[in-house]
Amino acid sequence: MKKRFLKRLTGLAGASVMLLSTVLTGCGGQASEGQSQVQEEGSGAVSESEETPVLTVWAYWTNSDLYSDQGDWEYWQAIEEACNVDLQFLDSSGGKDALSLLAGTDDLPDIIIDYDTTFPGGVQKMLSDGSIIALNDLMDQGCLPNFKAYLETDPEVDKLCRNDAGQYAWTPMIRKPDSPLVFNGNMIRQDWLDELGLEMPETVQEMEDVLIAFKEQKGCDSAFSFIYGNYNIMVNSFGIMEGMYVDRNDQVHFGAIEDGYLEFLTLMNRWMNLGILDPDAFTQDADAFFAKIASERTGLVWGYTGGTLGKIMTMQEENTSMNYQPAPNPVLNEGDTFIVDQSSYRINTIGGAIAATCSDPEAAARVLDYTYGEEGNMLANYGQEGVTYEMVDGKPVYTEFVLHNPDGLSIEKALSIYAGCNNKPFLVEKDYMLGTYAYDVQKASLEVWATPDATVKGLPPQSMTDAEVQEYNSIMTDIQTYLDEFKLKFILGTEPLENFPQFVENIKNMNIERAIEIRQAEYDRYLAR
Repeated sequence: MKKRFLKRLTGLAGASVMLLSTVLTGCGGQASEGQSQVQEEGSGAVSESEETPVLTVWAYWTNSDLYSDQGDWEYWQAIEEACNVDLQFLDSSGGKDALSLLAGTDDLPDIIIDYDTTFPGGVQKMLSDGSIIALNDLMDQGCLPNFKAYLETDPEVDKLCRNDAGQYAWTPMIRKPDSPLVFNGNMIRQDWLDELGLEMPETVQEMEDVLIAFKEQKGCDSAFSFIYGNYNIMVNSFGIMEGMYVDRNDQVHFGAIEDGYLEFLTLMNRWMNLGILDPDAFTQDADAFFAKIASERTGLVWGYTGGTLGKIMTMQEENTSMNYQPAPNPVLNEGDTFIVDQSSYRINTIGGAIAATCSDPEAAARVLDYTYGEEGNMLANYGQEGVTYEMVDGKPVYTEFVLHNPDGLSIEKALSIYAGCNNKPFLVEKDYMLGTYAYDVQKASLEVWATPDATVKGLPPQSMTDAEVQEYNSIMTDIQTYLDEFKLKFILGTEPLENFPQFVENIKNMNIERAIEIRQAEYDRYLAR
């Protein structure tokens, strides 16, 4: 039998009493006059006197190193206890291929929690195919009271959550308005800058000068390094993104055919010829990348607040002379404004959906809704009170179990045993995000890399029609393959930069302008929601 955890009510006893009358009359129970729906629905928990529904679940699997069965995971057990359900987890390690075999069959699990890219064709495709249900009716019947109530207070997120037909396909992970949205950027050896009498570089030319100094005076053979794909910050310095993006006038562009992309390729090719760009950056894995940092073969890297900067900080505990600091996004000329938005959209591409064949949609809705209410939100962000956090002056503070785990687990790994962390549908709190960063420099990086004056941004989560998706993918598959091949040739010098106009013409002949039209129509519909 599964281990069970008692519900931890955080001052919501009154709300839970009001909730009980709603549960006993089904999702359609109404608040009495003068009561708000949020007050009535409270935490989303239910009476344990109800018969316990059994629901099958497909959930993104992150703690396989700690558990062989997701049903043993304390986080899910707490949700089972609070929602009075028995969750039976399917093996989701097969990812998209395994889920594809279940789509459209009676074997599709009752609840699916995963990334949009894992849903065969995306979550909107599964909705249009009838594999999952729109949540609108359940929301109208009062089965998702917390989720619905939040969307009513946040029009920006509500717009992102519904499709062009006004349907809600799933409950996504939502970042609250004050939650950090920028998680990546350049990091530089501040100690080397100090030693060499150099200022923090703010322009592309200043960055080049610093890299040359690192090579010549510190012996770096890989002065600027990254893991392939993670160098778009340099593309962005030229006012574009590599792929599809939207400008200040709400017009869609494909960056790789813009003049700025030639400038980017020219820069990367020059840095390669100068010997300041890591020649292994396009093939190395994470182990090789971090080995270069540890052996001091590089002095400027691109990476993430958590996975890169956090790991570098642990290296610095061994090598105390090393001092990496976040570097500002480089602009072309002194005084320029960095205009390319580095922020993520406020909904993540992970969420929870209900299968059309679900055995108990109301119970499934209860599970998905729970983490958007006060009690469930505390669980998803901070875990179990007394184990992963304590309330201090009215605010949750992580315990030693999280901050200095006795088994040597990282902050996020220890917290993830009891909390939702970054791969579940819930409302992300700022304090949760900041609390998972063990080092002050990680928190500082969020400000350094922020782009408050950006006018160029990526497209919102995809909402093309089935026909558009099919046509768009048929165009972009070949274009992306061609782009990946030739950008490396240009950078490595095996293809002359003089051939860039022909490169652009070839992409246009592959129907990129039609692909842009499709994304423009999609974006126009989004603006009209």
